[in-house]
Amino acid sequence: MVKKILRRILGRVIFGNILRLINILTLPKPITRDSEAQQSVNQQTHKLALYQFGTCPFCIKVTRFMHKNTLNIELRDTRKDHNHKTDLVNLGGKYQVPCLRIPQENDKDLWLYESDEIISYFKKLI
Repeated sequence: MVKKILRRILGRVIFGNILRLINILTLPKPITRDSEAQQSVNQQTHKLALYQFGTCPFCIKVTRFMHKNTLNIELRDTRKDHNHKTDLVNLGGKYQVPCLRIPQENDKDLWLYESDEIISYFKKLI
């Protein structure tokens, strides 16, 4: 029990916040597109939502890619908003972040759970 508490405090709280700080201090400069190209990217990504939380290293990896490539996607924090966590579990099938929710025409959304798969999906869009 003590090990579990220490692991949570050291791992998620301290290490996670150190990662967040390093991320903020070292964010890459976003690319610039002409307004027409950026509008096209925004149109392709406007319905997407990324379920994440700030201290998750894999979430940081995805959000850094989004920042660098100027992708305007809604971020849904599953730790701060219980409704987002509930949607992720009930609609997506499991509580794992990062997770990209991709709306489909048949009202059955596609849920991508792996950071590398999410980044690959973004690369195909841009």
